[in-house]
Amino acid sequence: MLLLTGLILLLTLSGFIESTGAAQSHVFKGRGDDDDGGHGDDDDGGHGDDDDGGNPCSYANCDDYDPCTDDICDPYSGDCGYLLKDCDDYNSCTDDSCDPYSGECQHVQKDCDDYNPCTDDRCDPYSGECVNDERTCDDYDPCTDDSCDPYSGSCGHVQKSCDDYDPCTDDRCDPYLGSCVHVLKDCDDYNSCTDDRCDSYSGKCVNDERTCDDYDLCTDDWCSSYSGDCKHDEKVCDDYNSCTEDSCDSYSGECQHNEKDCDDYDPCTDDSCDPYSGTCKHIENYQCSPY
Repeated sequence: MLLLTGLILLLTLSGFIESTGAAQSHVFKGRGDDDDGGHGDDDDGGHGDDDDGGNPCSYANCDDYDPCTDDICDPYSGDCGYLLKDCDDYNSCTDDSCDPYSGECQHVQKDCDDYNPCTDDRCDPYSGECVNDERTCDDYDPCTDDSCDPYSGSCGHVQKSCDDYDPCTDDRCDPYLGSCVHVLKDCDDYNSCTDDRCDSYSGKCVNDERTCDDYDLCTDDWCSSYSGDCKHDEKVCDDYNSCTEDSCDSYSGECQHNEKDCDDYDPCTDDSCDPYSGTCKHIENYQCSPY
């Protein structure tokens, strides 16, 4: 029965040592330095009469007092072996180690902080490398200038300035293109007889009445509200008296009404103007002597 137990233990330890491979460091050391090769000086050839069935690991003390090693005994030689505890959690983003006091495995998350508040820091789960992506502050508004504050790490969105410093333009940012648009201020008062403009200093609209003066005092000057054209009508000086000659004084612009001259320079005619027709009449005076 003891022989069968030893054989099972031998096969188990052999399989364990083979499965750990060369990646696990192990050291074997002998149990003693006796001249008889560690088998003792008993007359029975070192096998003794113990109940251990000749297992060399029965009395071996392989404890190295290192909680971070797995201690084993070689069932063939009785030598001790020390395998480093495997703390690998197969997570590329942790630093794995064994606590030398408790023997517990520790898995510390890899520190990828680059101390730049404007980057998003992370560990790549495939490569285990740190990735520091620049923070995206885009608010998808083409009319703002977006940036990250290097002190606080917060995003700022400043409205784009489209001011062209011309008070006569209405300035704005195109919400689709993000480009500035400068539209001339509309000062049209829908009056054809005013000259409309924007004051370049104040930015206010000015609507001046159109000047149609032709500097002729004998014309009536005015603006057509339909076409906006200037009209220059001759001043009407008609006094509706057929026996006057009506005219406009080009210096004063005043109307003049001079009686029509019907004198035929004949002392023996009575000269007059017909108030209906405006024609001169010359009636002979028979009592008149030409001399």
